[in-house]
Amino acid sequence: MNNRLTDHSCFRNALAQAWRWVVVGMSSLLLTGCGFKMQGATPLPFNSLHITIPQNSQFGADVRRAIRAVSPDTRLIELNDIVVRPRDMKEDEDVQDKAIQNNIKANQVRKLAQARLEQLGEERQTRIVALNAQGKVEEFELTLKFTFRLVNAKDQIILPATTLTTARSMPFDERVVQAKEGEAATLFRDMQKSLVTRIVRRITAPDITQRWETLSNAKGEEAEEIETVAPVNEPSSVPPMWQNPSLLQPPVSINPQ
Repeated sequence: MNNRLTDHSCFRNALAQAWRWVVVGMSSLLLTGCGFKMQGATPLPFNSLHITIPQNSQFGADVRRAIRAVSPDTRLIELNDIVVRPRDMKEDEDVQDKAIQNNIKANQVRKLAQARLEQLGEERQTRIVALNAQGKVEEFELTLKFTFRLVNAKDQIILPATTLTTARSMPFDERVVQAKEGEAATLFRDMQKSLVTRIVRRITAPDITQRWETLSNAKGEEAEEIETVAPVNEPSSVPPMWQNPSLLQPPVSINPQ
């Protein structure tokens, strides 16, 4: 008797599981028919890309890692990959001059990369948003602002200058300034990760692919009429603006008088 009950229970479980798979399969077919598509990797439309965000900054490293993940077939062209040979320089140029070498590398990178993700500006601020009864700082607002654009090898605009901003609130206690400095650094890292996601989402949007195809197919007078921009220089080291502002320095008030 017990064996029959066990067999019957197993049969019901197997039947229920099979029915669930049937329902899942039918749902998938219906969603596909409605044009629904699961979100996944959206590769970039170009085969090579140069990024002017400092490679030796955490933010620059995160952006590169995210782009490699979403578009693995897109080759990232870096200044460090370029080798300057004596024949690349003019007779009156010093082979050992780093500035001349970097200028040559930058020109070669612009020829090799089909597109460039150019950093136009980056700003980090701490602002007072609340004071306690004694007039001491009780809360800060941390702000991170990043401006960038996307251009092709001909300096034609794929994505015009775009500014992304993110902010976080942080309670403050002057008795534990060192701990609060560490907390602020953690919040800035969190904001950087948020910006990386938003940057990648923006440059992989459908309108970027459409713009890329438009520029690639433009010829003759149509190509000559497309606006171009001057390329930006890539900093060779992490500039001060990539360093988080100290809470010990006078912050920017949220309501300056």
